[in-house]
Amino acid sequence: MLPDRSLVTLFAAERLPERLVLLFGILTGVLGIALAVTEFQESPQLDYHAYYFTGRAVLDGEPFVGTAIHEGSLAGSFLTDKEYVYTPVTGPLFAPYGLFPKWQYGYVVNVAVLAATFYAVGHITIQYIERHGRRLARLDRWLILGFTLLSGHTVLGLYRGNVDPIMLLLISLGFLAIQRDAEITGGALWAFAALFKLFPAFLGIWLLYRRATRAIAAATVTGIGSILLGVALFGVDAHRDFVDFILNERSRQGAFEGGLDPEFLTITLRRPLSQVLALSGNQLILVSTALVAPFVAYIYYEAESDLDRTAAFFATVLALLVTIVPVTLNYVIYLFFPAIALLYLVDDPRVKLLFVAGLVLVNLPIFPEQVELIVGGLPLPAVVGDAITGSARTVMTYASLPLWGFTALFAGCLRQVRLPADG
Repeated sequence: MLPDRSLVTLFAAERLPERLVLLFGILTGVLGIALAVTEFQESPQLDYHAYYFTGRAVLDGEPFVGTAIHEGSLAGSFLTDKEYVYTPVTGPLFAPYGLFPKWQYGYVVNVAVLAATFYAVGHITIQYIERHGRRLARLDRWLILGFTLLSGHTVLGLYRGNVDPIMLLLISLGFLAIQRDAEITGGALWAFAALFKLFPAFLGIWLLYRRATRAIAAATVTGIGSILLGVALFGVDAHRDFVDFILNERSRQGAFEGGLDPEFLTITLRRPLSQVLALSGNQLILVSTALVAPFVAYIYYEAESDLDRTAAFFATVLALLVTIVPVTLNYVIYLFFPAIALLYLVDDPRVKLLFVAGLVLVNLPIFPEQVELIVGGLPLPAVVGDAITGSARTVMTYASLPLWGFTALFAGCLRQVRLPADG
């Protein structure tokens, strides 16, 4: 009996590493569903709730920055402890959600918008790969789209309803615009994304490296202009409250004092540093940035080809996420582009191996609690189970599996730019 043709195609030697890692990512969608169900059973902590109640507050002319949406006429009706964590000028964008009489109606619309956004990310990834000379089989296209639409982090993003997929799309489109010399468009897109998520503003480092002066000018005008508009609409006090909230609460700086708890689901270089340095989380930002910056500078210095410059952009994103941003599992989707594209475009086996390993590890949101659940379900003697969970907790006190994944991806970028120009 002949083997199934689809399996033969899948396991063909050509593109096997890429296909297997994408298939693995799709299979983690099951894990994402399990985590979403667990979260819902414990408490429906949806990021979308913050957007819905912000929309209502805007329509009612009430404060909404930070914890303000828990107060006023909405007091007692707020569903979770989620806060509005973006610049005030962005609040009116969520006003349409506030028009719905019940949050569930807008939630369905929001999920549909985010699903379309993930599809768009997959589509532009396919276009980017093929534009750079790699012809993709139909199977590869389906796997790329499947990964962006069904992987575990995608499922969690859809369930929680946060804006991260839209920010990923804006950053990706901005990068592509700058690559094709539409710098003004690219800079404006990144500045708009920075109104929601701070770290796109620091992509200006990459713009300086590329000498993209028009993009820098466009980003500056868009960013400052938007903030001034926000001040005109909501006043100085709202912005003062926003800055105070971000620096003292949203930064979670207190969580790092005395060493970050291994159960705290964040992916950051500050985790191991907090175990050996008696500093606050914000102080550790400076230390971790100082450690990573020389490697990013080296990548910039060595990058020669177009592929190298894409790797340099990706390395910048990785560095920003593990140093400045208090990265939760929601942020892993920011790796989708250009990580998948680089996975298909690099030729060096070691670079490809590092990207494969990195993408596998970032798709394993396993922390001590999950290890305990897995070990508890196995028929192991108590002494063996305790030894495994104890060892896992010790290791994960210093570095989670996703953090090792970020490190492997960064090492892949470093290796890529060190290759000879014809390699």
